[in-house]
Amino acid sequence: MDTLPDINNITAWQANSGWFYITLYQVTGDSSALMPRKIPSDITDFQIIENDESLQLGIRLIKTIENHEFSSLEDENSIVASLHYSTEYLAQLDTVKKMNLGQQKKGMPPGLRNWLYITGTGLTVSGLLQDSEDRMNPQTQSGLGVLITTFLLDLIW
Repeated sequence: MDTLPDINNITAWQANSGWFYITLYQVTGDSSALMPRKIPSDITDFQIIENDESLQLGIRLIKTIENHEFSSLEDENSIVASLHYSTEYLAQLDTVKKMNLGQQKKGMPPGLRNWLYITGTGLTVSGLLQDSEDRMNPQTQSGLGVLITTFLLDLIW
């Protein structure tokens, strides 16, 4: 393009035909230089429409765009167009289904659980190894208490 347009001079709209149009006002450019080398698989067709006052990019997509936003990267002399499909469509994609987002693992965080089990085991073993006739000394009781509490918390957390 001859210039980087002001972000306020960029508009977009979705046609009923499946085309999504991005219009860059007060911009001209070489359409052959703007044509992408490779078109992603979600885009079925791409066109550049040159007018006297604007340059329009037409993108034909498999699904309609629900929302869009533009941002300017002036240090790279670029405009980024973020086009968003509907959440219903995205939820049906195979890659999203494989993520098992709704099936989060229950239980306490692994690091905390491991630390508590190691601490409880250490206290219990240390209490049992003491030279006393009472095997259920306060140290052993504390260790067993930590182990049992950790086990129960991990079940209900």
